[in-house]
Amino acid sequence: MKYKLVIFDFDGTIADTSEGILDSHRYTLAAMERNVPSENVLRGVIGAALLEIYKKQFGFSENQAKRAVNIYRERYAESGIHKACLYPGIKDTLSELKRQRYKIGIATLKAERFASYMLNKMGIFEYFDVICGMDDSDEYTKARLLRKCCALCGVDECEAVLVGDSDSDLNGSIEAKVDFIGVTYGFGFNPDSDYDFCTIHNAPELISCLEYNGSTNH
Repeated sequence: MKYKLVIFDFDGTIADTSEGILDSHRYTLAAMERNVPSENVLRGVIGAALLEIYKKQFGFSENQAKRAVNIYRERYAESGIHKACLYPGIKDTLSELKRQRYKIGIATLKAERFASYMLNKMGIFEYFDVICGMDDSDEYTKARLLRKCCALCGVDECEAVLVGDSDSDLNGSIEAKVDFIGVTYGFGFNPDSDYDFCTIHNAPELISCLEYNGSTNH
């Protein structure tokens, strides 16, 4: 078995969280008296770190961005956290990974407390050996979260693989020197495009991808 640890992104990989995320961004931008962009623009930032989204995508200053993140999280805690659903086959896939004795982790730029709550609500919290998400400092990168997952599980980076749906996930895996498998059912990757890494079109395909070591080494 090439890998000992399978790390999942959350938004767009484990669950479709788009409704709550889009609502929270719209609410925040309106509260900050900014124009609300199209749904396509908002979908394009799902999965990235909130502080960076508001600074780079929406042009906020550091202080404005911090205020926006606070507004976003208040809104998300109130309503967005309840607007998510598991992708088909996720629970069975996690069960099979456990049966095959993989360690399983989450590395998400979503606030860790939100991810933990939602995993528990969806009935899959117990499958995960470690859950690593953003803290209140908003200083974590995807690569740092991946390294943290590996360290907490006692696994070398070369023995781990990230399953994710976005360029943010891919770039984080490259920086952390963790292999990558892309999902095309999430928010970022097109099922009709060709990529230089292994892609899966549904959760159950992950098992065969792992069995045949179908991911790209960085």
